[in-house]
Amino acid sequence: MNFSLLMILLTPFFGGLLAYAGSALHKSVRNIFFLIFLFLPFVELYQYANKTIDNFYYLTVLGQNLSLGINSLSFMLSILFALIFLLAGIFLLFEFDKSDDGDLAVLEFSFLEGAVFGVLFARDILSFFIFFELIAVLVFFLVGKGYKDAHIAQPKYITWALIGANSMLAAIMLLFFKTGSFGYSEIAGYLSTAPTSIVLTTFVLFAIGFLVEASTMPLHVWAPITYTEAPDSVSVVLSSVVKKVGLYLFTLFTFSIFGLNLFSKIMPKIFGSPLILYILQWVGAFTIIVGTFVAIVQEDAKKILAWSSIAQSGYILLGLSLGTSLGVAGGLLHIINHSIFKGILFFVVGGVIYRTGTKDLSELGGLIKKMPVSFIAMLFAIIATAGIPPLNGFASKYLIYEALIQNKEPILLTVALLGGTGSFMYVYRLIHSIFLGQLPKKYESVKEVPILMQIPMLVLSLLALLFGILPGIPMYFVSKAEAFLGFEPIKYNLTGFPEQSGLHAVNILAISLALTGGFVVAALIFYLLPRARKVHQLDNYYAGEVLTEDVKYNYSFGFYSFFDDIIRPFNEWSVDKIYEDFTGFVKTIGDYLRRVYTGNLETYVSLGIIVLTIFSLIYILGGVLW
Repeated sequence: MNFSLLMILLTPFFGGLLAYAGSALHKSVRNIFFLIFLFLPFVELYQYANKTIDNFYYLTVLGQNLSLGINSLSFMLSILFALIFLLAGIFLLFEFDKSDDGDLAVLEFSFLEGAVFGVLFARDILSFFIFFELIAVLVFFLVGKGYKDAHIAQPKYITWALIGANSMLAAIMLLFFKTGSFGYSEIAGYLSTAPTSIVLTTFVLFAIGFLVEASTMPLHVWAPITYTEAPDSVSVVLSSVVKKVGLYLFTLFTFSIFGLNLFSKIMPKIFGSPLILYILQWVGAFTIIVGTFVAIVQEDAKKILAWSSIAQSGYILLGLSLGTSLGVAGGLLHIINHSIFKGILFFVVGGVIYRTGTKDLSELGGLIKKMPVSFIAMLFAIIATAGIPPLNGFASKYLIYEALIQNKEPILLTVALLGGTGSFMYVYRLIHSIFLGQLPKKYESVKEVPILMQIPMLVLSLLALLFGILPGIPMYFVSKAEAFLGFEPIKYNLTGFPEQSGLHAVNILAISLALTGGFVVAALIFYLLPRARKVHQLDNYYAGEVLTEDVKYNYSFGFYSFFDDIIRPFNEWSVDKIYEDFTGFVKTIGDYLRRVYTGNLETYVSLGIIVLTIFSLIYILGGVLW
């Protein structure tokens, strides 16, 4: 029996309890326990770098052995998520330093890490479901400790989490009654010979649950407000970890439990993909384009990141749904890359909020000299988000673009490229509004965030650069995960990808050196030529206006207002609008029903008589008419 695997799962739970108990002694005791137990999984996980363990039985329920295990895919994500939890945990200590909720936040945050490990290590559908729902409950409580509208985000999140949970539960019950087992291997064996209706029904039910968590459209409704109103450290985990848990399960079930061969056997192929995966490719493309366009017109920094995160999920889903070695490699690599660069963005925006107290872009500006480390980190992250070398977002998007070319899908390729252009638009708006332009007088005394808050953004920035120039490092893990899923891993080297079927050679280190040379030349020209006169930021004019402390230049507001005019009509038909209308309808019905509960016995008797009379009339008229 492999108890060390169980210990990795339990470490965050023990750590959370110890930290919570330590808070009774002193806050520093709590913090030390919290960080030590967030760090320990790194030490514990390394022993599983090249191991696959299945069916470590840890509990028996309903006569069924629930089991844990680890493989190349779950190992890759475990290491990544452990890093994100550790860095976000450091940030969380600052965020809740003066809050009464700090002790509970530490406890729930630690438990959340344990629940995530539970999903990654689960080897049966009941275990993954239990840990998956534990994630939902903990996220619900953590989100409630966020900004002023967190109380609106909470019910929205839990409503959609329950939709996903009930969908998965229906599939789990159906498969259990058919197989008498919860085990992944037993379920996969049954599905290989099951009727087409059972295969499709259970796959769709599972996919709904996974894609709600991944916040792909049209199941994304909970994500924008939840990401925006959650505490900043929790937003990092939501985007870089919890979302990826949904995509991990989608990958595992699609390729390992159901299997490409099964889909190919029971349904026609379109552009080389089984019909169900082809539909999901379009779901991914739709998610890219809508998420990107909506992100462009946001005025709230965290809302931009929320919609950006939704759009990037579309890239991952699109790559994975192609079902080819190239597409799956691109999707898995983008899971790693997106976790890193979106983590940086949430950390930087969280730091700006920590110092200025606002996430409204129209109130910010000119912080580049006040927060230079944060500016550099955001610069790295926006280059990665836009998919531009030498940062890590380029390599994964390049693989996805090449996979679309290989599958001869020009429309989807166009959508993916358009999303890349749109990404550049919204990330430029983000860095411009926060760090460039006029510095409001009230922020003249603002300083860079404390060094411990800089560490998370610096660590991830270095990783974004390292994985961008040397994509062979993350590809080592991706290729092993691909082999586990049954794909032939694509060829790669430390600096890029050699020429191979369906993939043009690219050396990202050479591209990076060329770009660096260009910047060096530009710097030489700038420093060697006579300097321009340095002026005060208000010794200037823009769009016919003389700038003063009270007259901000026009791009401080409505940066992409022309774009807003284009997409506003579509908001009338959005899923969010339908959801809002539906919840409004339910509230109205609820208000009417609540009037029934008057506490007056005569009212209840009268209503009972009315209901009885109606049913009697229906019964009598039914007998006459039918």
